[in-house]
Amino acid sequence: MNALMDWTAPLAAIAALILAALAAKRDLGAPLVLGSLAIGLSAAVLAVLAQAWLHNWDDAIIFASLIVICALIAETDRRRCIIPNLLVIAVALLALASPTPATLLEKVCGAGLMWLLFHGVRLAFARNGKAESLGLGDVKLAAAMGAFLGPTHALVAVAVAGGATLAVISGARLGARGARAQPPVGAPFGVGLAAALALVGAAQLAGLA
Repeated sequence: MNALMDWTAPLAAIAALILAALAAKRDLGAPLVLGSLAIGLSAAVLAVLAQAWLHNWDDAIIFASLIVICALIAETDRRRCIIPNLLVIAVALLALASPTPATLLEKVCGAGLMWLLFHGVRLAFARNGKAESLGLGDVKLAAAMGAFLGPTHALVAVAVAGGATLAVISGARLGARGARAQPPVGAPFGVGLAAALALVGAAQLAGLA
């Protein structure tokens, strides 16, 4: 049993990175072999660097995998305005294996809370004829974020994501002021969610949150 537990984080990370490679092929057009090598190498380098900071290989492996997957989520949402289910499942796998202070009950509660919160907001947008303002992918990612961070830190991450997204939108509108083109009216929220998940998740793993 102890030997199995020792392999939980590496096995979860490997499975998550395989899903990430499949998502990169399907949604970003990355060749499967080259994409897998790039994703695996990036995660390995990050894990080695993070181990010197976190002083624990399980923490470093989960941290590195989370950063790579969040980067793919952000890039996919930026390009195509979608959050692939494969990447959401990858985050959920990391959540189950993550050595963060959140207990299993807290992870379940966090996932449920974030699902209800985001699904409620999505329904409110839909009733006002703005269903596209918050996609189902955002709801799923928020639930996975809640599972990884727990309810309290997930709410903090959402606040960070909301602030970052508003800043991006405001900056884009200011940059477009005076130009002939119409200023952008929104930004993919998944980019902000992914960045906030990576930031708050890293802080948790490092014991800073």
